Amino acid sequence: MAFILTVILLDTPYQSCVQSLFLISVLRRLNRGVTQLRIHQRTHTFRTYQCDLCSKTYGSLTGLQSHRATHTAESRFLCSQCGKRFKTRDGLEGHLRTHTGERPYRCPYCSKDFTALAGLNVHVRRHTGERPYVCTVCGKGWPSGGDLQKHMRTHTGERPYVCQDCGKAFSISCHLTEHRRIHTGEKPFSCPECGKCLRRKFDLKKHMLSHSNIRPYKLYFECLLIFYLYFFNT
Repeated sequence: MAFILTVILLDTPYQSCVQSLFLISVLRRLNRGVTQLRIHQRTHTFRTYQCDLCSKTYGSLTGLQSHRATHTAESRFLCSQCGKRFKTRDGLEGHLRTHTGERPYRCPYCSKDFTALAGLNVHVRRHTGERPYVCTVCGKGWPSGGDLQKHMRTHTGERPYVCQDCGKAFSISCHLTEHRRIHTGEKPFSCPECGKCLRRKFDLKKHMLSHSNIRPYKLYFECLLIFYLYFFNT
């Protein structure tokens, strides 16, 4: 059945889906071994340094030492623009660029600019596929220590971000920010075509499709049907 479906669909707009299916059907049989190999290889190529006070991890000893200062040092670096204080000079310098608009660090892959080198390094890993921060529970890798820290909450069930209005808790701060807009009524994302305002950036992207002929969800479900027929008959 799977072979017949592959042959039928090769000369259709779903050719790329079929090619993906073929690769997935082969790779899924090797996936477990490949995943374990990558996790092991990271022990040779990437070393993590963990803070003994909060368990946060860093890719360099310098990064760890800078972080440890935030546990003990006073917030003595003052922003002259808004009065916000920082515990490290690097933190202040990165913050000042949010006032000046300066973004000196550019991605060599997509030309996206960043205010801090650390942000650029994490972004570049999303292009290269490097995921040096590995979950000790499930083995999944992440491009940054912050991503790993958020992921770990799916195992621990920790939800440190609590809404002061209704008490609902979230594992990620941006989810709390989006939720708070339900209480405040804030809708910061405005459609340039019709002026409609929406609460989330994702909602705006979905709304913008109503002004075009693009129907990605129709194609998505058609692709999903192909995957279903393929995998449930192999």
